[in-house]
Amino acid sequence: MERTIKTFSAISFGFLFLLVICFNICAQPSGNFLGIKLRPEIQTIVKEIERQAGEKIYAEFVRQEDFQLGSSFISDRGVPVVLIDFRLKNDEQKLEAVIAHEILHLRLRFNDYPTFLFSSTVQTAQGRAIDTEHSNINDLTGIIEHWIFKPEMEKFGLSEFINLAGDTAKSSKRRKGQPDGQNDAINYARAILEYQTAADIEEVKKIYEANNWTRSLKTGKEIADLISQSNLQTPQVVEAVFLKCLLKLYPPPPRYTFKLTIDPTNKPFRRMIINTARNAGRRK
Repeated sequence: MERTIKTFSAISFGFLFLLVICFNICAQPSGNFLGIKLRPEIQTIVKEIERQAGEKIYAEFVRQEDFQLGSSFISDRGVPVVLIDFRLKNDEQKLEAVIAHEILHLRLRFNDYPTFLFSSTVQTAQGRAIDTEHSNINDLTGIIEHWIFKPEMEKFGLSEFINLAGDTAKSSKRRKGQPDGQNDAINYARAILEYQTAADIEEVKKIYEANNWTRSLKTGKEIADLISQSNLQTPQVVEAVFLKCLLKLYPPPPRYTFKLTIDPTNKPFRRMIINTARNAGRRK
């Protein structure tokens, strides 16, 4: 499983509601974030988010899922929330890198860069797509957003402290002989876009080749190319690129395509609903 830093778009567990209820007590003092003083450039982004939200950012150390270092989202009442794995408490450089990463995700959210959610009517062979494929949609959104703010992370000198290489290789080796899936295509795209050395990317490629995961190699490369060759400077471009990547990841039946519509029930931030539609023209 990839060491991916996922961004969640809404509070999904009951205990998080309790965190947000106490955010007036737990909101971060100016310039101090989870016990460390952020560099001025990141402090500026924090202030920008808090100005747009009209709320202080709530931040807390909590146990994250395996291979996950942090998460961020906007609550249903508009509070920006950052949760960081407690294992980073004593690693100030990595802690600042993960905080900056999550702050940059939040800035995109407050600037109308959308999250995506399958409609409850979209079905897969395993059941409703909203139940079986949502983690892949979150991961695809994540790597698009990581590419958007990659130059800032590099400018801050923080990219080197979030090294994702290794986990995909280990997991893929263990799964030799098993079929690949959409998450493998996403992990290969992530390797191309986010790994810091060509040798680490090549290692994943060779393991995929040994596993005969040719579909994931092809799809992952196509997704990485779509992202890296696009000028992702507006939410509208991001939506268009996401849709192109989605069509690579989940090729629909002939004469069908995916469409995105805004979710009118989600007020704190922009969320797009993924549905299917008949395509009268020829799908490219």
